[in-house]
Amino acid sequence: MDNELIPERTWWKKNWKWIIPLALFMGVGMIVLLSASLHNEPKHEMAFDKTKWNTKNDMGYAHRNDMLNDLIINKKLKRLKKEEVLEMLGSPERSDSQYLFYKISEKRIGLFPLHVKTLVILISADTTANKVMIHE
Repeated sequence: MDNELIPERTWWKKNWKWIIPLALFMGVGMIVLLSASLHNEPKHEMAFDKTKWNTKNDMGYAHRNDMLNDLIINKKLKRLKKEEVLEMLGSPERSDSQYLFYKISEKRIGLFPLHVKTLVILISADTTANKVMIHE
């Protein structure tokens, strides 16, 4: 007996039951990922406070990003010696002979860092003017 009279089902008719839910799941997942990545926290300006600068919680340093503009715009770090910067900001996360690195904020996906913002201070040898930079 030949099956010439029975039409063969197309690929779509065979697979539509699992393709539609999979496509919906992927679409919702993409929307969730995009909305999470586009979410920007409102920026709150705050005057520099040493105790709040060094306060660390589970998510990192909660107030450093809010105090960053006060440190940079008011040029509080420009004319300080290395010892004075260490007294003002506390110990850095990393340092070498001329540079001090302070982590401002870090966004992660699981164990992987997605975005890290760091305050970098180049201490000048003649103490005339330090260079203050933000590395993202």
